[in-house]
Amino acid sequence: MLSGVGSKRKEVIKQVVRAEYEKIDRHHFVFLSSRSVYKWVSNDIVNTWEDAFVKIDPLSEIKDINKKYYLVLKALRNHYFLSNKFAEWSFRKLQEILNEEINDRILFLIGMNYRSLDLLGFYKTKKLKIAYIIDAWENSIKSLAEQILTNKADIILLAVQDSIELLEKHLPTELMKRVFLFPFFIDPDIYPKDIPNKLYDIIQVGRRNDTLHQWALRYSLERHRSYLYQKRNSKGIYYFDGRKWEGSNFQLSYSSLIETLDRTKIALVSPPDLTDNKRTGRVSPLTARYLEAAMCFAVPAGFTPSSDEYRDFFPETFTIVPRNYNDFANICDQLINDDNARLEIAVRNRRYVLENHSVYSRYEQLQRVLKKYDV
Repeated sequence: MLSGVGSKRKEVIKQVVRAEYEKIDRHHFVFLSSRSVYKWVSNDIVNTWEDAFVKIDPLSEIKDINKKYYLVLKALRNHYFLSNKFAEWSFRKLQEILNEEINDRILFLIGMNYRSLDLLGFYKTKKLKIAYIIDAWENSIKSLAEQILTNKADIILLAVQDSIELLEKHLPTELMKRVFLFPFFIDPDIYPKDIPNKLYDIIQVGRRNDTLHQWALRYSLERHRSYLYQKRNSKGIYYFDGRKWEGSNFQLSYSSLIETLDRTKIALVSPPDLTDNKRTGRVSPLTARYLEAAMCFAVPAGFTPSSDEYRDFFPETFTIVPRNYNDFANICDQLINDDNARLEIAVRNRRYVLENHSVYSRYEQLQRVLKKYDV
């Protein structure tokens, strides 16, 4: 009985909050989510963004994209069929047959790359469609431009300014007015609130920069310091080298990544173009790792992106950039041995991210974009 009363009370409170929120001049969204299909760590980041937006706006919601749309996409839009006119015609016909209609709110899709735009074609709405594309490397810019030309999305948000500048060469000025910079951001709620107890010295997460990796290996051997980085065991399971027990019974998740980063003093960071520029081309992005490190009180050390979203906005002291191995070793010595010096940098970086790159900042930016778009 008591639990029933509690549930009713919560529902009443929820309705009151929604009623009050409806009075605020804000646009509301349906987030088309891939969480039921894609389970890897990179997509976990996207899930936290979707969840955070809905926490801010109780009139928005998350809707799982129908799995049959992915099956159609996989069957007819894979690289074997991209130039096949019959496959293209069949795909468009199936989009018309299988489409869903959502008219009460703006549709918002966060996609890993330009192919995500194809999923928007399965939905009809009298309102706008927004696509936020995370990875728009140079070798995919032409394909992204072709997708935009088909009007699948009314507004395109891109995470990297370099991508926007490359896109300008493929789209007319009028269409570029629909493209906006929307850099990576964080949800403060998933990170520690208090200064953590640091157990490890250095960590490098994700695609490794080989120069930083070799420096860290050498440093850890010479100074007998811990260095964590991702490896795969015989079963293909990712784990952190340096936490041996994970090698056989632990699948790396986003929450465990944050937990480990939270316990480490120095986070090695580098834009992906310095590791694999055949893939990225001239796109040198701010990645989530810079923000995650700051939120976990880990000091970023390494190399910085050249794209404007980092170069023009981040403090010069946010990432400590070593010139050579000796410089790297000296930086690590100071940050590991001097807790006060490290903490001063860590607290300053975290404050900067909270004030400028949280979901709250991006939510307000999104509302400004819609106002500028004259919605």
